[in-house]
Amino acid sequence: MSNFAILLFSFGFLAVYCRSHILHYHVTLVSPPITGVPEFSVIMYVDDVPHGKYNSDTHQAEAFSPSPKALSEHLQKQTKYAQQYEVWQWRRMKFLMEFYNKTKGDGHIHVYQRKVACELHDDGTIGGYLEIAFDGKEFLVFDKKRVVYVPVTREAVMVSHLWNKLYDTTYSKMYMEVDCIEHIRIYLPFILTDLEKKVLPKVKVSSSESESGTKLHCWVYGFYPRDVEVKWIKNGRDEIYSEESAEILPNPDGTYQIRVSVEVTPEEGATYSCHVDHSSLEKTMVVPFEINRSSRRHCCSYASVFVVGLAVVFIYIYTHAKHKRLKPAHKVPFHT
Repeated sequence: MSNFAILLFSFGFLAVYCRSHILHYHVTLVSPPITGVPEFSVIMYVDDVPHGKYNSDTHQAEAFSPSPKALSEHLQKQTKYAQQYEVWQWRRMKFLMEFYNKTKGDGHIHVYQRKVACELHDDGTIGGYLEIAFDGKEFLVFDKKRVVYVPVTREAVMVSHLWNKLYDTTYSKMYMEVDCIEHIRIYLPFILTDLEKKVLPKVKVSSSESESGTKLHCWVYGFYPRDVEVKWIKNGRDEIYSEESAEILPNPDGTYQIRVSVEVTPEEGATYSCHVDHSSLEKTMVVPFEINRSSRRHCCSYASVFVVGLAVVFIYIYTHAKHKRLKPAHKVPFHT
């Protein structure tokens, strides 16, 4: 899986203009198949936030969060289009595999990617771009003015000539300037509501014992939007850094969750607390964690009772044995 990640090239997001909106479609094809990774997938972002997806496992266009009924017909149309689009993009992938003579299989994973983006500015003007990469290297970009694909590298010059001959370049321009912009206008009323929505986080703290000490866990869940900062603080001022990387995960209801764990050696008098910063909060939420000393006291008291009990038994056995040794032996009659 790590090799797959290395092959992907970074699609950096453009800065969002003031009161402007940008829609991205990220398309990925993988050959040969990898367990747990769809061969074909599309992720749709609006203003850098993922809102829709389609892949070869489900063959269904879906929203990341529950979509309103008003979008159900649109999603059905997008499903049909995505199914046809999947066929078109596999043809392009096969072309590249043949061009680079990789059809027989060379033991490597090959990745084909497209990113299509359109922008709708507050003054009504539009923009957009299209980039294509193969095996982690960008090699073609779309020139909207000339309506052709142009090479990014020398190796891509021949590919660009063939690409412009084989595939309809006017469709790419029409999609960016018409269909994509229409989709932004469809999604914005729903997305703006989501962007303004704020849901307070819920927090639970707990602990578990490990070989090297005690592990403190801070589970923050049910919050929206996604961005959040969670950290453990000792004695109200010292941050405890975690060796585990914490990942923000989506919930089925459209909210998010994260769990931050740290390893500590409890000290007498030390305090520990989980600090949460989120846009829905007026100030940092501080959730204290108390080391459960009562359970330790119980353990110690139980151990003390057990030791005292053993001592009593031992004293009794020792005294009884000593008493038997000191008692005169009973004389047995001698028989002749």
